[in-house]
Amino acid sequence: MTAAGVSEHELARLRPHDVARYLSSRGWQQGGRVRYSRRWELEWGGQQHRVLLPMDMELADYPDRMADLLGALSAVEGRPPAAVHQDLALTGLDVQYIRTKPNTPSGTIPMQDGVLAVTSARDLLMAAACDTVATVHRLVQPRRKPTKAKAFVEAARLGPSTQGSYILSIQVPLPESPSVGSLFEDAPELDMAPEPFARKVSRRLYEAVTAARAAAEKAARFDDSGPLARAVSDGVSADLCEALAGIGGTESREGREPRPGHAFSLSFAWSPRWPVPYATTPTEFPRRLVHVLREGAQDLRRQEPDEGVTIVGRTTKLKRTGDIGPGEVTVEGRLMRENGDLVGQQRQIHLHLSEEDYDRATEAHRDRLDLRIEGDLTRRGNYQELINLTGFDVL
Repeated sequence: MTAAGVSEHELARLRPHDVARYLSSRGWQQGGRVRYSRRWELEWGGQQHRVLLPMDMELADYPDRMADLLGALSAVEGRPPAAVHQDLALTGLDVQYIRTKPNTPSGTIPMQDGVLAVTSARDLLMAAACDTVATVHRLVQPRRKPTKAKAFVEAARLGPSTQGSYILSIQVPLPESPSVGSLFEDAPELDMAPEPFARKVSRRLYEAVTAARAAAEKAARFDDSGPLARAVSDGVSADLCEALAGIGGTESREGREPRPGHAFSLSFAWSPRWPVPYATTPTEFPRRLVHVLREGAQDLRRQEPDEGVTIVGRTTKLKRTGDIGPGEVTVEGRLMRENGDLVGQQRQIHLHLSEEDYDRATEAHRDRLDLRIEGDLTRRGNYQELINLTGFDVL
């Protein structure tokens, strides 16, 4: 026996423990044994439904019993058997579905946009993986990607497209959980291994994508990339925003004019082998936000601190609220290289100083002495600021 759209070979490959986790994740309750099967029950639409799950893959009629189960689930869920089978077959995967909506016939996408969407999907995974590994959230991910993040992206797979405008499916394999022979063999909902790294990345990706959607909406409303920068703790970064803009069909590489973007959405299907972290709905990105994401990524890159910078120059402005306490200082100075050479043009750089350093800066200003300050150089709107100070000397 076969189910509509599902071959006997595919039915024979379904694993009982995976199917059991699928049933458990959708509210089915486990009942007693019926010979070589396990009964599962669900109250749905005011009716009590029962299905039998064969537990021995060596049974001669195993594919037939799975076909019966698949047909019953199809009727209860109101979906084609092939769609239900796909979920059953992917229980060892977290899957992200990227639905692009270009102005082309359904099921197609312009060639250049399609290539960009695939590479951007890869970059999206990398951004989430880097943020998962990192101990400090960054506006821009490091050029040298962590080994663990690269291994995760290399293990991800591009799955088959599904019906729709043009849908990419990104499959994230999860490791096997100890099921066969475990103490919880009859209770798969209790048989959960510690959350693997791949699931952590999937979860972080969902958090970052939803945070980027909300922040981009605010950024568009106020014409300010600040909301995106403030969402860095949720996994938003320049890399993530660029990847999302790429999925929207925007070519943002230097020297190329961006093409008109298109709307897109991301949805998440979670493997039932581990507790499903969220009841998720698709995250929609309308066309108008594609440009916002691209511009926001550029702003975030400009705001990323240049770490370990040394500035030499004189104060041009000192300000604090009282006679004592910390204050703000503006220094007109240049960058110093490791060999002591000063390079670049003079620039106005703002600093926040402790009370002690502010007093020393005041004395240096009075005596027309230079300061040498070390820290991370970043841009705040139209001015530059030195933060995370590690050195302050009067020359």
